[in-house]
Amino acid sequence: MGTGALGSVIVKLATLLGDGYTMLKGTRKDIAFLERELRTMQILVNMLAGMEGLDKLAMDCKGSMRELGYAMEECIDRFMLRLDENDMEMEAAPSFPRSTARQLKTIFALHGVGAQIKKLKARVTEEGERRRRLNLDNYVQMTIDPRLAAFHERPKDLVAIDGPRDEVISLLTEGSVDLKVVAIVGGGGLGKTTLAMEAYRKIGRHFQCRASVSVSRTLDRDKLLKDLLSQIDQVAFDDCQSERWDKDQLIRRIRHILTGKRYLLVIDDVWKEQDWKFVKAVFPDSYNGSRIIVTTRIANVAKSTCSHSGGQLYQMLPLNYIDSRRLFFKRIFHSDNSCPPQLEKISARILRKCGGLPLAIITIAKLLSNKHQTPDEWERLQGSIGTGLSYKNISLLGYWDLPHHLKTCLLYLCIYPEGGYISCEEVKWKWILEGFVATKRGNLYQEAESYFSELVNRSMIQLVNVDDDNFEQYCQVHVMVHDLLISLTD
Repeated sequence: MGTGALGSVIVKLATLLGDGYTMLKGTRKDIAFLERELRTMQILVNMLAGMEGLDKLAMDCKGSMRELGYAMEECIDRFMLRLDENDMEMEAAPSFPRSTARQLKTIFALHGVGAQIKKLKARVTEEGERRRRLNLDNYVQMTIDPRLAAFHERPKDLVAIDGPRDEVISLLTEGSVDLKVVAIVGGGGLGKTTLAMEAYRKIGRHFQCRASVSVSRTLDRDKLLKDLLSQIDQVAFDDCQSERWDKDQLIRRIRHILTGKRYLLVIDDVWKEQDWKFVKAVFPDSYNGSRIIVTTRIANVAKSTCSHSGGQLYQMLPLNYIDSRRLFFKRIFHSDNSCPPQLEKISARILRKCGGLPLAIITIAKLLSNKHQTPDEWERLQGSIGTGLSYKNISLLGYWDLPHHLKTCLLYLCIYPEGGYISCEEVKWKWILEGFVATKRGNLYQEAESYFSELVNRSMIQLVNVDDDNFEQYCQVHVMVHDLLISLTD
C-alpha cells in the first residue's frame, strides 16, 4: 500500500530538480538524495505489496514507508506552492530588488521547508537502515486455495444449482462433433467451481475419459500434467513416476491417450491467457464430441478460451435474495424457511452484506450455527463479518494478482461508503489527481480508463445500472470486498 504516494513524490522531486525551479545548492543536493532513496524504497514497497504472508515487523515497515510517503508529499506540495506564489509576486513586481537566492532563503525561513526536508532526509535514512536490518528477501508467499472442497467433494445443501447446471450442460451438448469449450466466468465466491463440477458429474458417464484439474494463479505445469495423467491412465502415471518423465514426455503421452477418445475435462481457475494456451495445446481434437469446461474470474481469459473452438460463455451471477435466504437458513437451521422471528431483521442485514455470494453465505452460516441463536450474538458477528473469513481469502487471490498500480487504485475506493454507488468519471479523475496514473498510452485520462476497465475485467468492481436522466455510469464495490480493502489499509 502507499505505492501511489511514493510514485507521486518521486515525480514531484524530479520536477523540483528540473530547470523550472531554482533553489539553493544544499537543498538541491538533499532533494536529489531523497529521489534516489525513494526509488529504492518504491521497489521494496512494490515487493511487499505483492506478498501475502508478512510478519509484524514487515507490516510495520510497510506502514512506516506509507506514512513517510504521505508526509513527504505534503511537505513538497507546500514547498512547490510557495515557490509558485513567489514567482507570481515577482511577475507582479519586477523591480523588486532582492536576488533569487535571498528570496529562497526567506521562503525557507518563513515556512520551514528547508528544515522539513532535512527532517525528511533523516527519516528516509532511518528507513534505509531499518530496511537493511530486515531480511525481507527471505519471505515466502502463502498459497491460498479455498476452492479445494468444492473441487474434490460434492457440496451439501446446494441451492439454485439445477437451473445453471442444466444451462451449462445444454451449452456443452449442443453443436457439432468438434472439440468445444464452455467458459464459466464470474467474480470470486460465486460458485464457479461448484457449478462446473456439478455439470461434470451429471454428464461424465457419457465420456470415455474424464479429468478435472486446477490451474490457479501460478501455474505449475508439471504438477498439472501429472494430475491430469493420473486421472486418465493410472498405469501411465505410475510409469511417469518411476521413470521421472519430463514435461514434453508427459504431453506426448496425454495426447496419445486422448487421441481418438471422447473426453470431458474441467480446467478450473484459469488466470492468464498464456496459461490457457499451454493447457489447450495438450488436448487433441478427435472430432468426436469432446468437451472442456473452463472456470475463470477474468472476462478476457474467458473470451480467449472460446475464440477458436466455437465455444460459449456462461456468466455466473450472484444468488437472488430468496435463494440466498434459503441457503443461509438451510446451513443454520437445516430447513430453508424456519428462521425464528427475533432473528429475521438481523438475518436480512447479514444477507445484504453477503451480496448473493454463496461462499460468503456458507462461511457466515457455519459461524452462526455454532453460536447461541440470539439477536445479540448475531449482532456481534454481523458487526465483524467481511474480514478474516474464507471470502477474504477468495478476494485476496484477485487482489494479489493485480499489478501494483491497480492495487493502489482499488485500495483508493475504500474511501467511498460501503455499498454505495460511485461515479465512474469521478473515480477516474480522482486517480489522476492523486498521481496514481502514469502515462503509457495516449493521455492520462485514457490511461485511467484502461485501469478502470481492467478492474472491471477482473471482477474487482462492478458496473451498476442507475435510473436517472443524465445517463451517468456508476460502479460499485461489493460490501465484503470493501471490508477487505479497509482491512488492508489498517
